[in-house]
Amino acid sequence: MSISLRGLHPDVRNAAELALTWGTFLGLRPTVTSAFRSLSEQARLRARFEAGLARFPANRPGDSAHNFGLAFDSDPLAQTVVIAGQVFDANAVWKIVRELAGFRVPDGDRVHAEVPGWRRFR
Repeated sequence: MSISLRGLHPDVRNAAELALTWGTFLGLRPTVTSAFRSLSEQARLRARFEAGLARFPANRPGDSAHNFGLAFDSDPLAQTVVIAGQVFDANAVWKIVRELAGFRVPDGDRVHAEVPGWRRFR
């Protein structure tokens, strides 16, 4: 893992660690690219997104689960994985693993995983 899960709510961190363990076991080699973000960091990412300089979307400061320790971003380093002799797309498997760990992975933002309904907890 390249970025720490520090700053995530303890239950969210535990679920993320579980997903990372499963992903590693399956050969995905997942790496964390972002976890808790300050409002200033979120503003910087949002500005890059609005300028067309970001590969993935970024919500406005205060409207991101990252700002409350309820989300993390990650990417599998593998392109494909072999499970029971069958080849699968690593991103599709990583999405399933995170969903099985309890996260919501939005369509169109394959790196993001958040607590479902996180806005009611902020």
